[in-house]
Amino acid sequence: MELYKEVGKLIAKYRKDKGISQEKLAALSDLHEDYIGKIERGERKVTLHKLNDIIKSLGITFKEFFNNFD
Repeated sequence: MELYKEVGKLIAKYRKDKGISQEKLAALSDLHEDYIGKIERGERKVTLHKLNDIIKSLGITFKEFFNNFD
């Protein structure tokens, strides 16, 4: 298992479940939309600080996010 790819897939799942585009998530989390796409594909390693920004922008907690992590 590649940890960053799994984190990216989980971000994409939550984003899609909430009906949010990559562009909208990028704006909400103050990140570039290309960066969100690369994180979701596991091409970029997200820091805990930026992951926290993304998770908050999705309206969930760290606990909720990682409860669904395999």
